[in-house]
Amino acid sequence: MRLSRSLLFRVAAGNSFPERHGQEESAHCLPCSIPGRAGTPCLPEEFRCRPEKCTRVMKRFAVTIGALSALALPDGIKPQEPIPALFPDSCRLDLSHTLEAPAGRRGFVTVGKDGRFRFADGARARFWGVNVSSTRLNIPPEQIERVCDVFARAGINLVRLEAIDNRNCLLGSVDAPDSRHFDPQYLDRIDRWIHALRRRGIYYYLGLLDFRTFKEGDGVLRAESLDRGARPYAVFDPYLIDLQKEFATQLLTHRNPYSGLRPVDDPALAMVEICNEHGFFLYPEKLETLVEPYRTDLRRRWNRWLYERYGTRQQLLQRWGRVNGLPALRDEEDPAHHSVDLPLLIYASGQDRNVADVRRAPGRLRDGVQFLVEIQRAYFREMRTHLRRIGLRVPVTAVVSSDVIPDVASVAQECDFTSENWYGDGPAADPRYPGVKFYSNRNPLRTDSTGGFAPFTAALRWDRKPVVIREWATPWPNRYRAASVPEALAYAALQDYDAMLLFGYQTNRALNGAEPDALNDFAAQADPTVWGLMALAGQAFLRGDIRAAQRTIAFYYPPAKRFLWPNRIGEPYRAAYLARLESFTERKYLRGVPASTITLPKTGVWRSDTGEIVRYVREGRLEVVTPRLRILAGELTPGRVYTLGGMRVATATRVAGMMALSLDGRPLERSRHLVIKSVSTAQNTGERLEPSPPGAVKPYRLIAPGRAPVVTGGRSAASPTRVWIGTASTPLLQLYQQNGTWELELHQGRLRFVSDTPGIRGVLAGSPFRTSPTVFEARWEPGTRAVTVMPRDCVSRCSARSHAQSPCGSPRTAAPAPAKSRAQADRRPAAVSA
Repeated sequence: MRLSRSLLFRVAAGNSFPERHGQEESAHCLPCSIPGRAGTPCLPEEFRCRPEKCTRVMKRFAVTIGALSALALPDGIKPQEPIPALFPDSCRLDLSHTLEAPAGRRGFVTVGKDGRFRFADGARARFWGVNVSSTRLNIPPEQIERVCDVFARAGINLVRLEAIDNRNCLLGSVDAPDSRHFDPQYLDRIDRWIHALRRRGIYYYLGLLDFRTFKEGDGVLRAESLDRGARPYAVFDPYLIDLQKEFATQLLTHRNPYSGLRPVDDPALAMVEICNEHGFFLYPEKLETLVEPYRTDLRRRWNRWLYERYGTRQQLLQRWGRVNGLPALRDEEDPAHHSVDLPLLIYASGQDRNVADVRRAPGRLRDGVQFLVEIQRAYFREMRTHLRRIGLRVPVTAVVSSDVIPDVASVAQECDFTSENWYGDGPAADPRYPGVKFYSNRNPLRTDSTGGFAPFTAALRWDRKPVVIREWATPWPNRYRAASVPEALAYAALQDYDAMLLFGYQTNRALNGAEPDALNDFAAQADPTVWGLMALAGQAFLRGDIRAAQRTIAFYYPPAKRFLWPNRIGEPYRAAYLARLESFTERKYLRGVPASTITLPKTGVWRSDTGEIVRYVREGRLEVVTPRLRILAGELTPGRVYTLGGMRVATATRVAGMMALSLDGRPLERSRHLVIKSVSTAQNTGERLEPSPPGAVKPYRLIAPGRAPVVTGGRSAASPTRVWIGTASTPLLQLYQQNGTWELELHQGRLRFVSDTPGIRGVLAGSPFRTSPTVFEARWEPGTRAVTVMPRDCVSRCSARSHAQSPCGSPRTAAPAPAKSRAQADRRPAAVSA
């Protein structure tokens, strides 16, 4: 049996055959809508729910779930409710009331004297958000509004509009004669995004040079030979820099017809990026293949730099010395004749390191790195000066490579903050298997290497500048993604970062043909293991529920140390699992404990200096215990009781990410409003990730990406998941479920529980129940017997004004909700996001 996707969406809504009503619709029912596929007309918007049909609807839901078993699911996985919409909510809570709308009410974002982002009124400016990229931004206005509503309900307060200069985006189609004119439709889309975000209290982040394809019609020499973004030519060629200034001026001084503001005048613009993943050191091999006339121009500048520094060839040779008995200068090399080659910065393999090469002479390498750093700094300084000249007031950065010390130091010296990416378990190619992607598929918590999230990103903090992780993810198909959001939250808080931006959020068909309702590399919106925890993690981050580290470990890099090559972060940076790291270019900034005095643990247990974060590397588990937040994530032993302060958890699920968050400011054990959410695994229907053949580049290979619907593997378990709060001997929740996604909320003595897996038995505050598409409710007061509240019928569900979803679980319409007070906006009942 094969089910249509429109039917699957209806199944997810718990209403497989909604009835279209006319004028005689029930007065107490709110309109529902079921979204259509992106880029295609939506289904009719005004589906109504009749109370007398609820029983029949639930029966149909059960029948349809049974029919889903005919789909090609992995062995042993029971089909459960698929994703309820293209753009599901992150959780059942509506957190839009935590945003201050419109964005910019506190004035422009600045950098405070303490090295943190501040608003004009002095309040700290901290951000938790997502990326929406290139063609993903070019969607109809009503869809923009719908997605921004989802962001607002998740409490997200920053969106990076990424790669807007990509092909077929702001600079026109790929066959446009030049890249100096804006496409009117795409510009209108950007204006609408900005206006929709700022109305909801969400800030935006703009980049200037990302994937721009410079063209012959721009007047660019050898344009066809330059890579997208013109890496690294755009850093040193004067004409390419002028074109970047022109683009920046056009973009940032364009008046948005919807907000009436130019970006330079808009305090909802949080930050600006000069260039994305650029510079000389991220891809040093590109220096070996520069095309003319750029190659000769850079070489002449290098030789002038050497001549001004050393004068004669003899003095240069004396400084560089000899390499394995050979002079570090070849006979034909002389700076006076512009004939000295740049050093060879390509990272040497083991075999290459044994070959004498004068281009790898230490003196030549050191001078070459310093020369290239000075060019980069001049470029950053010139661009930042231009941005200030056209009226930009917000912080500016450039993105290079955080683990290459001279590279990121050059940004810190010229820009207002540092910004970089971190990805765990990206795909690798093997030439023996064309078209196949290989993955490690390893739990990120089972490593404490310098490539882990904490050390790699902590290398970004230099000279007391703010830090932004503007792209991060442990992407699909890694099976341990449930640990990714807890890990990123824990160490971003410990390192006291200023902004965290997940990559990414897909709104339409991807370039590889993937749909937004199926998992692919960077489609967080379809991933319950990631998107399902983003809202709660964001609240914890923005409120500061995890304390920043008490100690700072200092790395000092004077020029003699900073310009060495190769020069990447090393083992001492693993201290980021314990304390705050900071690197320094000048003694005047220096503070903290010298890195050389730190002893790293050898037991595989990393406990932060605050005592709130514990990482068990050998077990692959993370625990966080703070007054208002508890986290248990990674690989878990079924049946084992984990003690998290005054909360205890035992689970039947082997891989999970569980968060418990107090929402009323009280300690979790005394909270009158708290939420507990657990996610586990997720995969596409028909997805196949299998062990690789011997000798492959990584241990797993993706045989088939699969398709929607996304399933979470929920099934019945012989032993229950149990959750205790406080000193009670009886669990608040017992749930006989393995895997799947579930969410429990306590608010003023009322418990609300929902799971994406139907038919699971459980006990909530002493009241037995079975999971279904409806929300199960019970009353609970510590020390008293629970009073069961039966699942709400369709009448009561339709009549609540603040619902996240309309009756029977179908997503609400894209029309903006009426303005709500904080009390009204506190929460709304809805099906759990899958």
